Amino acid sequence: MQVASTICLLAGLWFFVSPWVYGAAGNPNAWNSWIVGAIIVILAAFRLGYPASTVALSWINCILGIWGFFSPWIYGYTGNEGRFINSLCVGVVVFVCAISSATSIHRTHHPMTTHT
Repeated sequence: MQVASTICLLAGLWFFVSPWVYGAAGNPNAWNSWIVGAIIVILAAFRLGYPASTVALSWINCILGIWGFFSPWIYGYTGNEGRFINSLCVGVVVFVCAISSATSIHRTHHPMTTHT
């Protein structure tokens, strides 16, 4: 859970700064990356701090990963190739890591049964 949530946190930070990297900070659609990136970071940080009681936050990050993936089409920046590919990659990474984080608690809380 910690590794997956840490990767989500780092991906959220990258998504937040990416409009500046790709020269899109002056575009109104940059707010999408700033807001979504910040929310991903906040939720992942809470998940790292309180793992047992914050499973739902990983599921929200899963949805934000989907949103990040589809945002180039929603906000019309598919023409900015770097930013387009970046959104696809960040979306997939956040989606996969958030699912891994959300389901890891369930795996670790089930005691293994031993057969004698």
